Amino acid sequence: MPSANLDLIRAINQFNILNSIRARKAVSRSEIADMTGQSRASVTTITAQMIDKGLIFEKNVEVTGERGRNRVLLALNPDAAFVVGVKLAATKASSAVCDMQGETRSTVVKNDNFMGKGVDFIAQYIDELIIAAVDEAGLKLDNISGIGIGVPGVVDFQTGTCHWSPIYDAGSVPLRDRIQNRFNIKTYIENDANTLTLAHQWFGEGRGVDNFIVISIEYGVGMGIITNGQLYRGVRGFAGEMGHVPVTPDGELCICGKRGCLATVVGGMALVNKAKCLSENGLWVRQSCSDIEFEEVINAAKQGEKSLIEIFQAAGHCLGVGLSVLINIFNPEKIIISGQGVDAGEIMFAPMREAVNKHTFSDLLSLTKIVIPEWQHSDWAKGAASLVLQELYKSPFNTIRPLI
Repeated sequence: MPSANLDLIRAINQFNILNSIRARKAVSRSEIADMTGQSRASVTTITAQMIDKGLIFEKNVEVTGERGRNRVLLALNPDAAFVVGVKLAATKASSAVCDMQGETRSTVVKNDNFMGKGVDFIAQYIDELIIAAVDEAGLKLDNISGIGIGVPGVVDFQTGTCHWSPIYDAGSVPLRDRIQNRFNIKTYIENDANTLTLAHQWFGEGRGVDNFIVISIEYGVGMGIITNGQLYRGVRGFAGEMGHVPVTPDGELCICGKRGCLATVVGGMALVNKAKCLSENGLWVRQSCSDIEFEEVINAAKQGEKSLIEIFQAAGHCLGVGLSVLINIFNPEKIIISGQGVDAGEIMFAPMREAVNKHTFSDLLSLTKIVIPEWQHSDWAKGAASLVLQELYKSPFNTIRPLI
């Protein structure tokens, strides 16, 4: 039998302890042992090292009663480390600084057109976003322990390689390496739907849920999968390309080169293109001569534009068929829908629910809750930051940069 990887075991134990403290805000050593399954001796040893490094601290809680005594609880030091998350979309980019507890210290959101831009332009733009977020948080780059980047496309998290993105040309030097070399700070890059999924696991609708799926509706359609509490990436990290599941055989051509993908019906780019055709054919009279944006299409549909309502209804139906497949295969506790597309509201989601109810095995459907929380673009950057926190929690203590 091969020997155990002791470094891996230590990393897992450390992650579980820190994550337990984060989730509970303040918790005793014995409670950590019960939550993680580790021995109390192991918990005591590891937490002593964390206290010594300033990652956590002890706090006394008074216990009432004549024979009671103060309980000693452990809490995270939020200022122990700071990370930056960056999200890049087709026409918008955002960055956020989060502390060790996962609380947001600053956010920066900018509008721009990134379609078809080279990696040099993208890297420079991300540089500026990182510096702006750090400045707004009142910190210095020396205080930052890691950078996370979320991009749409096919991303290998382990190698930091983006093999394909609908937004930018990869270039000879990977984007992750450009940012890491620029700041000399450990940098991670991941598919943006996966980073959003981590954000929900850490801060949102996925907290305390071991099996859930996130669907993002933006330029395209993305998906992140949490199974047994872990992000599922597949063999090379390419899992979750929900937008490229065929739903209309011989349908419209997708940017991936195939036809009939879900993204050609539900994705923001597809809906904008359909709206553009309606406008050119006089079926939708616009009040502006500017380029059509997804937000404009959503707002016009919600104001009662019949031709646009119809394309959102068709999108909702196809999305519902896709969700029924996911429920039948994965049996998730929750499906969380996010991204700019959620602003369409019931115009899209009423027909989605009808399709889900029609096509899903009833016993499985009864176990799955579909939730559509309020959405804001900074959620994406916070997701990229949570990607870094997850890795930081597993890292050796000496990789964390102190505040002073």
